[in-house]
Amino acid sequence: MNDIYVITALIMILIGHLAAITIGYKMQKTTLIISYLNAVIVIGIFIFWVLNSMHIKQHNFEFRELFVIGMEACILLFALYSIKGFYKKTYVKVINYIGFAIHLLATTGMLYFITTFKFDRLF
Repeated sequence: MNDIYVITALIMILIGHLAAITIGYKMQKTTLIISYLNAVIVIGIFIFWVLNSMHIKQHNFEFRELFVIGMEACILLFALYSIKGFYKKTYVKVINYIGFAIHLLATTGMLYFITTFKFDRLF
């Protein structure tokens, strides 16, 4: 696997974030669109984590791993809560925007890291 594929995937994810903000602003439902995007990203993160954890015979959870899993579970719960119909509540909006910002910053950081350092192979 080449790093060009990862750069392309990260750029597509960033375009998805930009599209979510733009479409949400035009439709006056930014929180709802961001909730769908947060749910998709968190489910993708969970699938990636499960697939990578299956090969480990004895898994010792570190604090960082538990923190990220817990934070992503919280973002998923509030995204599903928002999708269910409570997207106008203030605390739901705040958590969804924070989750969106965390995902956007992490994706931007990954893109910066992978373009700064060249890799021969990723996995």
